[in-house]
Amino acid sequence: MNNEKAFHKTALYKAVGLGVLLAAAPIAGAEELSNQELQSRVAELQAQVAQLVSAMKANEAQAAVTQAKVEEVITEVKAKPKSGALFGETTIKVGGYMKLDSQFSQYSDGDGATAGIGEDFLVPSTIPVGGEKGDTEYHSHAKSSRLFVKSHTPTESGFIATHVEFDAIGSAQGDERISNSYSERVRHAYVNWQIDENNALLGGQTWSTFFNVGALPEGMDFVGPVGTIFERQPQLRYTRKLGNGSLQIAAENPATTLYGGAENPYDDSGQPDMVARYNGQWNNLSYSVAAMARELRCEDGGKDESASGMAFSLAGKYQLGRDDIRFMVNYGDALGRYMGLNGFRAGQIEADGSIELIDQIGGFVAYRHFWNDQFRTNLVLSASSADNPDSVTDTTAKAYQSMHVNLLYSPIKKLTLGGEYIYATKELENGSGALADDKGNMKRLQFSMKYAF
Repeated sequence: MNNEKAFHKTALYKAVGLGVLLAAAPIAGAEELSNQELQSRVAELQAQVAQLVSAMKANEAQAAVTQAKVEEVITEVKAKPKSGALFGETTIKVGGYMKLDSQFSQYSDGDGATAGIGEDFLVPSTIPVGGEKGDTEYHSHAKSSRLFVKSHTPTESGFIATHVEFDAIGSAQGDERISNSYSERVRHAYVNWQIDENNALLGGQTWSTFFNVGALPEGMDFVGPVGTIFERQPQLRYTRKLGNGSLQIAAENPATTLYGGAENPYDDSGQPDMVARYNGQWNNLSYSVAAMARELRCEDGGKDESASGMAFSLAGKYQLGRDDIRFMVNYGDALGRYMGLNGFRAGQIEADGSIELIDQIGGFVAYRHFWNDQFRTNLVLSASSADNPDSVTDTTAKAYQSMHVNLLYSPIKKLTLGGEYIYATKELENGSGALADDKGNMKRLQFSMKYAF
Protein backbone atom coordinates (compact mmCIF):
# COMPACT_ATOMS: atom_id res chain seq x y z
CA MET A 1 0.00 0.00 0.00
CA ASN A 2 2.94 2.39 0.71
CA ASN A 3 4.41 1.71 -2.77
CA GLU A 4 1.00 2.43 -4.28
CA LYS A 5 0.81 5.80 -2.50
CA ALA A 6 4.38 6.68 -3.58
CA PHE A 7 3.55 5.88 -7.21
CA HIS A 8 0.46 8.08 -7.17
CA LYS A 9 2.46 10.90 -5.55
CA THR A 10 5.27 10.72 -8.14
CA ALA A 11 2.82 10.57 -11.03
CA LEU A 12 0.97 13.56 -9.65
CA TYR A 13 4.19 15.59 -9.40
CA LYS A 14 5.12 14.72 -12.99
CA ALA A 15 1.68 15.60 -14.30
CA VAL A 16 1.77 18.95 -12.51
CA GLY A 17 5.31 19.62 -13.82
CA LEU A 18 4.27 18.78 -17.36
CA GLY A 19 1.25 21.01 -17.02
CA VAL A 20 3.50 23.89 -16.01
CA LEU A 21 5.79 23.21 -18.98
CA LEU A 22 2.83 23.09 -21.33
CA ALA A 23 1.59 26.40 -20.03
CA ALA A 24 4.98 28.06 -20.05
CA ALA A 25 6.39 26.68 -23.31
CA PRO A 26 4.52 29.04 -25.64
CA ILE A 27 5.73 32.02 -23.60
CA ALA A 28 9.30 31.10 -22.61
CA GLY A 29 10.28 29.49 -25.90
CA ALA A 30 8.22 31.56 -28.36
CA GLU A 31 11.19 33.62 -29.54
CA GLU A 32 13.57 30.68 -29.84
CA LEU A 33 11.30 27.87 -31.19
CA SER A 34 9.61 27.74 -34.56
CA ASN A 35 5.90 27.01 -34.72
CA GLN A 36 6.57 23.48 -36.01
CA GLU A 37 9.06 22.78 -33.21
CA LEU A 38 6.63 24.15 -30.65
CA GLN A 39 3.82 21.89 -31.89
CA SER A 40 6.18 18.91 -31.80
CA ARG A 41 7.18 19.72 -28.22
CA VAL A 42 3.52 20.05 -27.17
CA ALA A 43 2.62 16.75 -28.85
CA GLU A 44 5.52 15.03 -27.09
CA LEU A 45 4.47 16.39 -23.70
CA GLN A 46 0.82 15.43 -24.29
CA ALA A 47 1.91 11.88 -25.14
CA GLN A 48 3.89 11.66 -21.89
CA VAL A 49 0.88 12.92 -19.88
CA ALA A 50 -1.39 10.36 -21.57
CA GLN A 51 1.11 7.62 -20.73
CA LEU A 52 1.21 8.69 -17.09
CA VAL A 53 -2.59 8.83 -16.84
CA SER A 54 -2.83 5.36 -18.40
CA ALA A 55 -0.25 4.04 -15.91
CA MET A 56 -2.21 5.56 -13.03
CA LYS A 57 -5.45 3.91 -14.20
CA ALA A 58 -3.70 0.55 -14.58
CA ASN A 59 -2.29 0.87 -11.08
CA GLU A 60 -5.72 1.72 -9.69
CA ALA A 61 -7.17 -1.37 -11.37
CA GLN A 62 -4.39 -3.50 -9.89
CA ALA A 63 -5.03 -1.97 -6.48
CA ALA A 64 -8.73 -2.88 -6.76
CA VAL A 65 -7.82 -6.48 -7.63
CA THR A 66 -5.38 -6.61 -4.71
CA GLN A 67 -8.04 -5.25 -2.32
CA ALA A 68 -10.54 -7.84 -3.53
CA LYS A 69 -8.00 -10.61 -2.90
CA VAL A 70 -7.29 -9.24 0.58
CA GLU A 71 -11.01 -9.21 1.39
CA GLU A 72 -11.34 -12.77 0.06
CA VAL A 73 -8.49 -13.94 2.30
CA ILE A 74 -10.01 -12.16 5.32
CA THR A 75 -13.37 -13.86 4.71
CA GLU A 76 -11.65 -17.25 4.38
CA VAL A 77 -9.66 -16.72 7.59
CA LYS A 78 -12.81 -15.74 9.50
CA ALA A 79 -14.54 -18.92 8.31
CA LYS A 80 -11.71 -21.21 9.38
CA PRO A 81 -11.63 -22.70 12.88
CA LYS A 82 -9.28 -21.00 15.32
CA SER A 83 -7.65 -24.25 16.39
CA GLY A 84 -7.23 -27.86 15.36
CA ALA A 85 -4.92 -30.19 13.47
CA LEU A 86 -4.67 -29.92 9.68
CA PHE A 87 -5.07 -33.12 7.61
CA GLY A 88 -4.77 -32.15 3.96
CA GLU A 89 -7.38 -29.43 3.53
CA THR A 90 -9.44 -30.58 6.53
CA THR A 91 -8.98 -29.19 10.03
CA ILE A 92 -9.85 -31.63 12.83
CA LYS A 93 -10.55 -30.53 16.40
CA VAL A 94 -11.14 -32.81 19.39
CA GLY A 95 -12.68 -31.41 22.57
CA GLY A 96 -15.27 -31.76 25.29
CA TYR A 97 -15.15 -31.73 29.07
CA MET A 98 -14.73 -33.98 32.09
CA LYS A 99 -17.21 -33.43 34.92
CA LEU A 100 -17.97 -34.91 38.32
CA ASP A 101 -21.43 -34.32 39.84
CA SER A 102 -22.03 -35.05 43.54
CA GLN A 103 -25.54 -34.54 44.94
CA PHE A 104 -27.39 -34.64 48.25
CA SER A 105 -31.12 -35.02 47.51
CA GLN A 106 -34.23 -35.09 49.69
CA TYR A 107 -37.83 -35.59 48.52
CA SER A 108 -40.93 -34.56 50.47
CA ASP A 109 -42.95 -37.56 49.21
CA GLY A 110 -40.47 -40.37 48.63
CA ASP A 111 -37.02 -41.85 49.09
CA GLY A 112 -35.88 -40.94 45.58
CA ALA A 113 -36.89 -39.98 42.07
CA THR A 114 -39.50 -42.20 40.42
CA ALA A 115 -36.96 -42.95 37.65
CA GLY A 116 -33.19 -43.34 37.99
CA ILE A 117 -32.41 -40.56 35.54
CA GLY A 118 -33.95 -38.12 38.03
CA GLU A 119 -31.05 -38.84 40.39
CA ASP A 120 -28.49 -37.78 37.78
CA PHE A 121 -30.11 -34.39 37.13
CA LEU A 122 -33.44 -32.62 37.66
CA VAL A 123 -36.18 -34.30 35.64
CA PRO A 124 -39.39 -32.61 36.87
CA SER A 125 -41.75 -35.49 36.07
CA THR A 126 -39.77 -37.87 38.34
CA ILE A 127 -40.44 -35.90 41.55
CA PRO A 128 -42.54 -38.30 43.71
CA VAL A 129 -45.94 -37.18 45.02
CA GLY A 130 -48.18 -38.84 47.61
CA GLY A 131 -45.65 -40.83 49.61
CA GLU A 132 -43.75 -40.39 52.86
CA LYS A 133 -40.77 -38.09 53.24
CA GLY A 134 -37.48 -39.83 52.54
CA ASP A 135 -34.03 -39.48 54.04
CA THR A 136 -31.30 -37.44 52.37
CA GLU A 137 -29.41 -39.56 49.86
CA TYR A 138 -26.00 -39.01 48.26
CA HIS A 139 -25.34 -39.78 44.60
CA SER A 140 -22.24 -39.14 42.47
CA HIS A 141 -21.48 -39.73 38.78
CA ALA A 142 -19.38 -38.61 35.80
CA LYS A 143 -21.94 -39.49 33.09
CA SER A 144 -22.23 -35.96 31.72
CA SER A 145 -18.57 -35.92 30.65
CA ARG A 146 -18.50 -35.57 26.88
CA LEU A 147 -16.24 -35.88 23.87
CA PHE A 148 -16.66 -34.32 20.44
CA VAL A 149 -14.85 -34.36 17.10
CA LYS A 150 -15.29 -31.48 14.64
CA SER A 151 -14.05 -31.07 11.10
CA HIS A 152 -13.79 -28.07 8.76
CA THR A 153 -13.07 -28.38 5.04
CA PRO A 154 -12.95 -25.50 2.53
CA THR A 155 -14.42 -26.17 -0.92
CA GLU A 156 -15.03 -24.27 -4.12
CA SER A 157 -18.58 -23.66 -2.89
CA GLY A 158 -18.16 -22.55 0.71
CA PHE A 159 -16.98 -24.87 3.48
CA ILE A 160 -18.20 -28.09 5.07
CA ALA A 161 -18.24 -28.55 8.85
CA THR A 162 -19.13 -31.72 10.75
CA HIS A 163 -19.72 -32.41 14.43
CA VAL A 164 -20.16 -35.68 16.31
CA GLU A 165 -20.46 -35.77 20.11
CA PHE A 166 -21.08 -38.37 22.85
CA ASP A 167 -21.81 -38.58 26.57
CA ALA A 168 -23.29 -41.22 28.92
CA ILE A 169 -26.25 -39.39 30.50
CA GLY A 170 -29.42 -41.50 30.41
CA SER A 171 -27.46 -44.67 29.72
CA ALA A 172 -29.49 -47.83 30.26
CA GLN A 173 -26.37 -50.01 30.37
CA GLY A 174 -24.21 -50.28 33.49
CA ASP A 175 -24.60 -50.08 37.27
CA GLU A 176 -22.75 -49.01 40.41
CA ARG A 177 -21.79 -52.44 41.75
CA ILE A 178 -18.19 -52.67 40.56
CA SER A 179 -16.98 -50.49 37.69
CA ASN A 180 -19.73 -47.86 37.19
CA SER A 181 -19.43 -48.47 33.45
CA TYR A 182 -22.03 -46.82 31.24
CA SER A 183 -22.56 -46.87 27.49
CA GLU A 184 -22.02 -43.79 25.37
CA ARG A 185 -24.92 -42.17 23.50
CA VAL A 186 -25.02 -39.84 20.51
CA ARG A 187 -25.69 -36.19 21.37
CA HIS A 188 -24.87 -34.51 18.07
CA ALA A 189 -24.09 -35.89 14.60
CA TYR A 190 -24.51 -33.42 11.76
CA VAL A 191 -22.96 -31.79 8.69
CA ASN A 192 -23.24 -28.05 8.07
CA TRP A 193 -22.63 -26.64 4.58
CA GLN A 194 -21.79 -22.93 4.77
CA ILE A 195 -22.61 -22.12 1.16
CA ASP A 196 -21.53 -18.47 1.39
CA GLU A 197 -21.64 -15.60 3.89
CA ASN A 198 -25.45 -15.51 3.80
CA ASN A 199 -26.62 -19.11 3.34
CA ALA A 200 -26.11 -22.41 5.16
CA LEU A 201 -27.68 -25.87 5.09
CA LEU A 202 -27.49 -28.27 8.05
CA GLY A 203 -28.44 -31.94 8.10
CA GLY A 204 -28.24 -34.37 11.02
CA GLN A 205 -28.97 -34.49 14.74
CA THR A 206 -28.46 -31.40 16.90
CA TRP A 207 -30.41 -28.92 19.03
CA SER A 208 -33.93 -28.30 17.80
CA THR A 209 -34.29 -25.02 15.92
CA PHE A 210 -37.13 -24.26 18.37
CA PHE A 211 -34.57 -24.12 21.23
CA ASN A 212 -32.33 -21.08 21.72
CA VAL A 213 -29.40 -22.77 23.48
CA GLY A 214 -27.67 -19.42 24.10
CA ALA A 215 -30.46 -18.38 26.49
CA LEU A 216 -29.99 -21.40 28.80
CA PRO A 217 -28.60 -20.29 32.20
CA GLU A 218 -25.21 -21.42 33.47
CA GLY A 219 -25.53 -24.04 36.18
CA MET A 220 -24.25 -27.26 37.70
CA ASP A 221 -27.44 -29.21 36.87
CA PHE A 222 -27.35 -30.90 33.47
CA VAL A 223 -30.44 -29.07 32.13
CA GLY A 224 -31.73 -26.56 34.67
CA PRO A 225 -35.09 -24.73 34.78
CA VAL A 226 -38.35 -26.70 34.53
CA GLY A 227 -39.83 -24.25 32.02
CA THR A 228 -37.09 -24.40 29.39
CA ILE A 229 -37.29 -25.85 25.91
CA PHE A 230 -34.78 -28.69 25.65
CA GLU A 231 -34.67 -30.95 22.61
CA ARG A 232 -32.14 -32.54 20.25
CA GLN A 233 -33.26 -34.46 17.16
CA PRO A 234 -32.56 -35.19 13.48
CA GLN A 235 -33.44 -32.33 11.14
CA LEU A 236 -32.80 -30.47 7.91
CA ARG A 237 -32.27 -26.75 8.54
CA TYR A 238 -31.73 -23.81 6.20
CA THR A 239 -30.27 -20.57 7.56
CA ARG A 240 -30.33 -17.22 5.75
CA LYS A 241 -28.51 -14.18 7.09
CA LEU A 242 -30.69 -11.07 7.26
CA GLY A 243 -28.89 -7.85 8.21
CA ASN A 244 -27.45 -8.36 11.69
CA GLY A 245 -29.75 -11.35 12.27
CA SER A 246 -30.73 -14.62 10.62
CA LEU A 247 -33.83 -16.59 9.60
CA GLN A 248 -33.93 -20.37 10.07
CA ILE A 249 -36.40 -22.86 8.60
CA ALA A 250 -36.28 -26.52 9.67
CA ALA A 251 -38.05 -29.84 9.16
CA GLU A 252 -37.46 -31.97 12.28
CA ASN A 253 -38.14 -35.53 13.40
CA PRO A 254 -41.66 -35.96 14.87
CA ALA A 255 -42.79 -37.93 17.93
CA THR A 256 -46.17 -37.72 19.66
CA THR A 257 -46.61 -37.99 23.45
CA LEU A 258 -50.20 -38.40 24.68
CA TYR A 259 -52.10 -39.32 27.84
CA GLY A 260 -54.61 -42.16 27.78
CA GLY A 261 -52.86 -44.34 25.23
CA ALA A 262 -50.95 -47.59 25.16
CA GLU A 263 -47.67 -46.06 23.95
CA ASN A 264 -45.41 -43.15 24.77
CA PRO A 265 -44.25 -41.85 22.41
CA TYR A 266 -46.17 -42.64 19.22
CA ASP A 267 -44.09 -42.65 16.04
CA ASP A 268 -46.97 -42.49 13.58
CA SER A 269 -46.74 -38.94 12.21
CA GLY A 270 -46.81 -38.52 8.45
CA GLN A 271 -45.03 -35.16 8.36
CA PRO A 272 -42.09 -33.51 10.12
CA ASP A 273 -42.31 -30.90 12.86
CA MET A 274 -41.89 -27.56 11.05
CA VAL A 275 -39.99 -24.74 12.79
CA ALA A 276 -39.28 -21.15 11.79
CA ARG A 277 -37.03 -18.95 13.90
CA TYR A 278 -35.58 -15.46 13.67
CA ASN A 279 -32.41 -14.52 15.59
CA GLY A 280 -31.88 -10.81 16.14
CA GLN A 281 -29.73 -8.26 17.93
CA TRP A 282 -30.78 -4.88 19.36
CA ASN A 283 -28.13 -2.97 21.30
CA ASN A 284 -27.24 -5.21 24.29
CA LEU A 285 -30.13 -7.60 23.66
CA SER A 286 -29.74 -10.78 21.62
CA TYR A 287 -33.04 -12.58 21.08
CA SER A 288 -34.91 -15.24 19.12
CA VAL A 289 -38.55 -15.66 18.13
CA ALA A 290 -39.60 -19.18 17.10
CA ALA A 291 -42.82 -20.76 15.85
CA MET A 292 -43.54 -24.46 15.44
CA ALA A 293 -46.32 -26.39 13.67
CA ARG A 294 -46.78 -30.09 14.50
CA GLU A 295 -48.97 -33.01 13.64
CA LEU A 296 -49.85 -35.04 16.76
CA ARG A 297 -50.90 -38.47 15.55
CA CYS A 298 -51.41 -41.96 16.93
CA GLU A 299 -52.63 -45.36 15.79
CA ASP A 300 -54.09 -46.85 18.93
CA GLY A 301 -56.62 -49.67 19.36
CA GLY A 302 -57.34 -49.83 15.66
CA LYS A 303 -58.02 -46.09 15.47
CA ASP A 304 -55.91 -43.61 13.53
CA GLU A 305 -56.34 -40.07 14.86
CA SER A 306 -54.42 -36.85 14.40
CA ALA A 307 -54.52 -33.19 15.44
CA SER A 308 -52.52 -30.16 14.38
CA GLY A 309 -51.01 -27.78 16.92
CA MET A 310 -48.82 -24.71 17.22
CA ALA A 311 -46.26 -23.44 19.73
CA PHE A 312 -44.21 -20.27 20.14
CA SER A 313 -41.04 -19.37 22.01
CA LEU A 314 -39.37 -16.04 22.83
CA ALA A 315 -35.88 -16.24 24.33
CA GLY A 316 -32.79 -14.13 24.71
CA LYS A 317 -29.98 -12.59 26.72
CA TYR A 318 -29.53 -8.98 27.83
CA GLN A 319 -25.97 -7.93 28.60
CA LEU A 320 -25.48 -5.73 31.67
CA GLY A 321 -21.78 -4.95 31.41
CA ARG A 322 -20.21 -8.24 32.42
CA ASP A 323 -23.42 -9.54 34.03
CA ASP A 324 -26.42 -10.74 32.04
CA ILE A 325 -30.12 -11.53 32.26
CA ARG A 326 -31.43 -14.56 30.36
CA PHE A 327 -35.08 -15.38 29.69
CA MET A 328 -37.48 -17.65 27.86
CA VAL A 329 -41.27 -17.76 27.46
CA ASN A 330 -43.05 -20.66 25.71
CA TYR A 331 -46.73 -21.09 24.88
CA GLY A 332 -48.92 -23.30 22.70
CA ASP A 333 -50.97 -26.47 22.37
CA ALA A 334 -48.14 -28.47 20.79
CA LEU A 335 -45.29 -28.02 23.31
CA GLY A 336 -45.48 -31.48 24.86
CA ARG A 337 -42.06 -33.16 24.82
CA TYR A 338 -40.28 -29.95 23.81
CA MET A 339 -40.64 -28.29 27.23
CA GLY A 340 -39.30 -29.37 30.60
CA LEU A 341 -38.02 -32.79 29.49
CA ASN A 342 -41.54 -33.91 28.52
CA GLY A 343 -42.93 -32.82 31.89
CA PHE A 344 -46.31 -32.65 30.14
CA ARG A 345 -47.61 -34.63 27.19
CA ALA A 346 -49.05 -32.82 24.18
CA GLY A 347 -52.62 -34.07 24.44
CA GLN A 348 -55.21 -36.52 25.76
CA ILE A 349 -56.75 -39.44 23.86
CA GLU A 350 -60.45 -39.12 24.59
CA ALA A 351 -62.94 -41.98 24.96
CA ASP A 352 -64.02 -41.68 21.32
CA GLY A 353 -60.39 -41.93 20.17
CA SER A 354 -60.03 -38.25 19.25
CA ILE A 355 -57.04 -36.20 20.42
CA GLU A 356 -57.56 -33.11 22.56
CA LEU A 357 -54.46 -30.95 22.61
CA ILE A 358 -53.38 -29.26 25.85
CA ASP A 359 -52.53 -25.56 26.16
CA GLN A 360 -49.27 -25.15 28.05
CA ILE A 361 -47.09 -22.26 29.16
CA GLY A 362 -43.64 -22.13 30.72
CA GLY A 363 -40.46 -20.15 30.98
CA PHE A 364 -37.69 -18.80 33.17
CA VAL A 365 -35.70 -15.72 34.06
CA ALA A 366 -32.05 -15.90 35.17
CA TYR A 367 -29.52 -13.38 36.43
CA ARG A 368 -25.76 -13.99 36.31
CA HIS A 369 -23.47 -11.81 38.41
CA PHE A 370 -19.67 -11.79 38.36
CA TRP A 371 -18.24 -11.05 41.81
CA ASN A 372 -14.74 -10.85 40.31
CA ASP A 373 -12.65 -12.60 37.64
CA GLN A 374 -12.94 -15.96 39.42
CA PHE A 375 -16.32 -16.05 41.18
CA ARG A 376 -19.82 -15.74 39.72
CA THR A 377 -23.39 -16.54 40.78
CA ASN A 378 -26.52 -17.51 38.86
CA LEU A 379 -30.08 -17.17 40.17
CA VAL A 380 -32.75 -18.93 38.09
CA LEU A 381 -36.53 -18.88 38.65
CA SER A 382 -38.77 -21.04 36.48
CA ALA A 383 -42.33 -22.34 36.18
CA SER A 384 -44.61 -24.22 33.78
CA SER A 385 -48.25 -25.29 33.77
CA ALA A 386 -50.78 -27.19 31.65
CA ASP A 387 -54.51 -26.56 31.15
CA ASN A 388 -55.46 -30.24 31.24
CA PRO A 389 -58.91 -31.41 30.09
CA ASP A 390 -61.27 -32.92 32.68
CA SER A 391 -60.72 -36.36 31.20
CA VAL A 392 -57.10 -36.73 32.42
CA THR A 393 -56.41 -38.84 35.51
CA ASP A 394 -55.92 -37.26 38.94
CA THR A 395 -52.20 -38.14 38.87
CA THR A 396 -51.51 -36.17 35.67
CA ALA A 397 -48.98 -33.37 36.18
CA LYS A 398 -50.50 -29.87 36.33
CA ALA A 399 -47.61 -27.55 37.22
CA TYR A 400 -43.91 -27.39 38.02
CA GLN A 401 -41.71 -24.77 39.64
CA SER A 402 -37.96 -24.58 40.25
CA MET A 403 -35.30 -22.33 41.71
CA HIS A 404 -31.56 -22.67 41.16
CA VAL A 405 -28.88 -20.62 42.90
CA ASN A 406 -25.17 -21.35 42.60
CA LEU A 407 -21.68 -20.11 43.28
CA LEU A 408 -19.10 -20.99 40.62
CA TYR A 409 -15.34 -20.67 40.94
CA SER A 410 -12.86 -20.70 38.06
CA PRO A 411 -9.29 -20.45 39.39
CA ILE A 412 -7.91 -21.05 35.91
CA LYS A 413 -9.44 -20.79 32.45
CA LYS A 414 -11.90 -23.61 31.57
CA LEU A 415 -11.81 -25.12 35.08
CA THR A 416 -14.98 -24.65 37.13
CA LEU A 417 -15.76 -25.81 40.66
CA GLY A 418 -19.02 -24.92 42.30
CA GLY A 419 -22.07 -25.64 44.37
CA GLU A 420 -25.74 -25.28 43.47
CA TYR A 421 -28.92 -25.43 45.52
CA ILE A 422 -32.04 -26.63 43.68
CA TYR A 423 -35.61 -26.50 44.91
CA ALA A 424 -38.30 -27.94 42.62
CA THR A 425 -41.99 -28.74 43.02
CA LYS A 426 -44.53 -30.85 41.16
CA GLU A 427 -48.34 -30.47 41.39
CA LEU A 428 -50.87 -33.04 40.18
CA GLU A 429 -54.23 -32.30 38.53
CA ASN A 430 -56.34 -34.09 41.18
CA GLY A 431 -59.53 -33.05 39.40
CA SER A 432 -61.76 -35.32 41.48
CA GLY A 433 -60.16 -34.28 44.76
CA ALA A 434 -59.61 -37.92 45.66
CA LEU A 435 -55.89 -37.51 46.30
CA ALA A 436 -55.04 -36.55 49.87
CA ASP A 437 -51.65 -35.20 48.71
CA ASP A 438 -51.21 -33.71 45.25
CA LYS A 439 -47.93 -31.81 45.69
CA GLY A 440 -44.33 -32.90 46.13
CA ASN A 441 -40.95 -31.23 46.19
CA MET A 442 -37.27 -31.96 45.84
CA LYS A 443 -34.37 -30.25 47.61
CA ARG A 444 -30.91 -30.87 46.20
CA LEU A 445 -27.43 -29.62 47.01
CA GLN A 446 -25.05 -30.33 44.15
CA PHE A 447 -21.27 -29.95 43.94
CA SER A 448 -19.42 -30.25 40.65
CA MET A 449 -15.95 -30.08 39.16
CA LYS A 450 -15.61 -29.52 35.41
CA TYR A 451 -12.72 -28.98 33.02
CA ALA A 452 -13.31 -28.17 29.37
CA PHE A 453 -10.67 -28.88 26.71
